[in-house]
Amino acid sequence: MPTRARIALAPSRLAALALAALATAGCRPRVPPPDLSLDPAALLAQVQAAQGRVRAVRGEARVAVDAQGQSGTVSQFVAAEVPDRLHLETLDFFGNVAAVLVAADGRFSLYDARSKVLYRGEATPENLARLVPLPLTAGELVRILCGGAPLLDGRPAAAEPGAGHVALTLEAGPWAQVLRIGRGAAVERSWRTVEGGGPGEYDLAFGAFSPASEGRFPSEVKLRSERPRVRLELRWREVEVNPALDPGLFRLDPPRGARVVELDERSAPPPPDLFRAEPAPAPGSPGRAD
Repeated sequence: MPTRARIALAPSRLAALALAALATAGCRPRVPPPDLSLDPAALLAQVQAAQGRVRAVRGEARVAVDAQGQSGTVSQFVAAEVPDRLHLETLDFFGNVAAVLVAADGRFSLYDARSKVLYRGEATPENLARLVPLPLTAGELVRILCGGAPLLDGRPAAAEPGAGHVALTLEAGPWAQVLRIGRGAAVERSWRTVEGGGPGEYDLAFGAFSPASEGRFPSEVKLRSERPRVRLELRWREVEVNPALDPGLFRLDPPRGARVVELDERSAPPPPDLFRAEPAPAPGSPGRAD
């Protein structure tokens, strides 16, 4: 295992989204950051440029999930690289690797070290739902881990100034996305909705920003959805931005003695839950700090 790093909706619907994005402003004057454009297309270009400056991350994080069929809090070693490369190691109570998930170039592998089974197949949203139980692609997950919001491929429709931010609205058919943009063109909040509601809607919030040469980088990420109900929080303990990542991180060969299950087969069982609870050692047992 690799060494862990140190370090077009109805107008009323759109209006409601924009108001939600501006709600935190309260009664304060709507003075946006001076570095942000109020032209929707130009502001979108600023956001794309800011997010494009972060192409990779590596570090250790604490991840909590509460969703149908998944619940728990785990420590994870995380490496991600644009456009669609992921490497996640879930650690048990003692810091040992309990599971490894790798996605790259359209392929997916998940090794359950407890059962000594390697699951592999296409990097579909269904397989990746073992990380985030939402219909997200590997590229979208990488963008979130890199501190940004997946952007709706649509028309920049409006840019509304707020207190310390600008709310940018994107539209694509029945879909809409409202982004709260802070200084440095960093996305601080994203609401994605579909007319009438439904799967694929989610709220993404970034916090605890720290300055970096690449711009403001968030050390906290929260993702919430109602259909399906998902609550996910990631807090970086240590993180490197734009490290040089070994390509070997994104390959996962079957470990010696492991059983291989091809997820492309109809009869294949579902892969394990990455967030299933691990019992803590009993008081007085080895590895338990009492």
